[in-house]
Formats: sequence, structure tokens, C-alpha cells
Amino acid sequence: MNEQVLQQAYAYIDEHKDAMIEDLMRLVRIPSISVRSDTGAPFGENCLKALRTMLEMGGERGFDVKLYDDRVGRLALRDGDADVGFWGHLDVVPEGGNWTHAPYEPVYENGCVIGRGASDNKGASVGMLYVLSCLKALGVPLKKNYALYLGTDEEKGMSDVDYFVERFTPPKMSIVTDCGFPVCYAEKGILEADLISIASFSDNVQDLQGGVASNVVPDSASVTLKKTDELLSRLESPLPEGLEAEVLERSVRLTARGITGHTAHPQGSVNAIRVLTAGLLELACLPEEDLAILHFINKVNEDVYGTTLHIACEDEISGRLTCVGSTIGLRDGRAVLSINIRYPVKERDQKLVGSILTTCASYGFTMEIGLASAPNHFPQSHPAVAILTQVYNEAMGEDAKPYAMAGGTYARRLPNALAYGPGFPGRKLPEGMFAPGHGGAHGPDEALVVDDLIRAMKIYVKAILTLDEADI
Repeated sequence: MNEQVLQQAYAYIDEHKDAMIEDLMRLVRIPSISVRSDTGAPFGENCLKALRTMLEMGGERGFDVKLYDDRVGRLALRDGDADVGFWGHLDVVPEGGNWTHAPYEPVYENGCVIGRGASDNKGASVGMLYVLSCLKALGVPLKKNYALYLGTDEEKGMSDVDYFVERFTPPKMSIVTDCGFPVCYAEKGILEADLISIASFSDNVQDLQGGVASNVVPDSASVTLKKTDELLSRLESPLPEGLEAEVLERSVRLTARGITGHTAHPQGSVNAIRVLTAGLLELACLPEEDLAILHFINKVNEDVYGTTLHIACEDEISGRLTCVGSTIGLRDGRAVLSINIRYPVKERDQKLVGSILTTCASYGFTMEIGLASAPNHFPQSHPAVAILTQVYNEAMGEDAKPYAMAGGTYARRLPNALAYGPGFPGRKLPEGMFAPGHGGAHGPDEALVVDDLIRAMKIYVKAILTLDEADI
């Protein structure tokens, strides 16, 4: 490898830091939440706007630009099929509540860009744009064709990539920049389903809602109850921990607060739905048939390992199954709890579904399956795994090993794909800058540490130069 070229590339990245920050904030200003549409933009105008904005940035830099039916975009160093494609996504999860900053008015403070999508995944996408721009601007002679692919439905089920793979030619090898270093060679399976009560609530329960997305542990949930003398008398005593009450003209709204997190690794978060149902059971101010519905919902969220649903399991590759009841609402008066399950790579979803159906039936619930996404298991023996891991370890002076994770990336939907960065293991946000539950990828005040992204970009440059010399 030409060390002089490598140092020139590093200098280019450092020199363009401010421009990269500006481009990232330009993207964060677009509230690109994927919304299904049968007419016009398939995932909503904002997702298409974000995609077109990135393609415009690439076109200005002389990339070969392609737009695939308004779902996926590509920026390639040259025309023709890509040998290696880097994948990012421009859609974001809903903003939720409890922000201290405006979600779509990004700021750069204390080395961080703060705004929805800054770290998941617009930061990495812009970073890869600059990595490829660097190699192009320096005129580095590359044997392989490298491209950046950008999706717009990653957070809602990855139908964008499914559509792309069915109709177009994917890269010979794909590297997804939406996890942590070094190489993630395996991803747990994902199962999303609605658990629906067979019986309806009584007219005492007027409204029930909580959560913003399936893959987000909710930090807020609320129920609106008919105002009765019994309920008012209960409210004269201290409320159960985590509950707040608001007495309205004809009703009472109870709100529960939690600590948000990602359902892929929910340990340490506090599920507001669980806080709410536990509080309602403690208050015991509803008819028995209502309490029976709440009892099951409460038990589902008793832990994050699927114990109540009889699906607890683990394997040596990817660890324990996790299960989070992440959103709740009413459908024709019936409770609907949406669960997000991340299951080990050796497990099969049919077995899990059978256990859940049996358990639901015993508690007076039914189940409707939403998303079923099989695990990804890239062969550890593939030479790219060793190459990419070595590049990371040399850069960081570590001895990190390839790993499996609970998160889901495009790697599970693409042929010959793995995930690689840009996150650094154990790296934390600036101390004291954010309240608990703030600053994370799916939480309020989502933040990207820019110097970490710069460091990751330099690793990506070296990875490309190393892969270019290898037979992969």
C-alpha cells in the first residue's frame, strides 16, 4: 500500500471536516421518516428529498449517479456494476418526545452534531460520500469499482433493499456502515408482531397509547380513563412510581415515563408501557376484565428475554433472545401490544411463533405477525473478514474480534454482505452533556461525535485500499 497516498487521504478528510458537518446538518433538517405511499414517492416525499439531496451532492463531485425507482440511490466511482458497495440509509425513526433540542434543527455543540438521524445513519452516509470523494479527488488508481448505496426504508422493514435486489444488480460484495467495528458477521433474526386482546376494554378505558416505533423502547405511555369517584379517591393517595395524573373535565389521563433505548439492546432502558401497566394494576381502579388484559401486557414486559411468552433461548454465536413490547394502542376497543423480538441466529421463527400463539391463547389474546426477517450469518472464513478486522485493529492498536449482534442492518437482505463500523466499542458521548436516555441513536437528542466519524472514515479509506489489492 502506498503510504503517501494514505497520508494524503487522511489530510483530505481532516481538511473537509467543516464541509462534511454542513452537509450532514443539511440532511438532518429533512424529517425523512419512511411512510408508505401508493402514489408518488414510495416512502414519502421527505425520504425522496433526502435521497435526491445526497445524489445531488454526489453528482456535484462527479460520481456516476443512479436512482432506482425512488427507493435506493447509488453514487459510484465509475459506470458499471460495483465490485464493492457501501450501504447506508437516509430514513430515520420518528422523533418521539423529551428532546431538549429541536429534532430537525441540527446544531454542532461540543464536537457533536445533534439531531434525528445524525448518527443513525446520515452521519455514516455522508462520511462514506467524503471517503469516496477523497479517493476520486486524489486520483487514486483503483482496480475495483466502489459505490455508495443509499436506502430509504431501513427503519420500517427494508422493503427498499428487497425491491432493489429483486430488480437490479447488487454489488458483488456489500459492506453496511450501520453498526460498530470491527466486522459484524452475524445478525439476530427479527420478528415483529401485534398481540391483540380478544375482549374489548370496558368504557372506563377511553384511550391507550405509547411508543413511537417497533424498534424503540418507549419513554412515554398514557391511558385516558373515565372520571369516577373511585378513581378520584385513589388519586388522593401517592401515585405508583413513574405515573403522573392529569384530571380533565370528564376523564383522567395517566402518563408513565421511562428511559428510551434500542430494542436490539434494551438492557438498561425503562419501558414506559411496563411502568403504566404496573401502575394501573397497583391502582386497581378498573373492572376485573380490564385488569386481566393489563395483566398479560404487564407480564410480557416483565423482562426483556421473552420469559412470559415461553420463547427464552440463546446460542453461542449471538447470545440471548430479547423481546420488547414497544408500542401500545387500541383497535376497536381492544388492546394491541406490538412486540419486537431479536432471536439467536440458530433459532427459527416458526418455533417462536408457535410458542407465542399458545401463550396468547391462554391469556385471551391473538397474534398478527408483522415483520419476519431471518438472521444473517456471513462466513467468518471469508478473507474480507480477516482483512477488515486487521485494518481496524492496526488503526486502533487493539485485538478486537469479529462479532454477532442483535441489531438489524441491510446485510441481512443483501447477498454476500457484512457490516463494518462506524461505531467504536465502548465509546461514549461527552460526559455530562446529555441526560440519561438522551443522545443515543433512537433516543431524544440523538448525537454524532464528529471526531469519531472522522476516525472511522480514515479506517474506511485504508480498508478500501487494502481490499483493492486482495482477491475477494
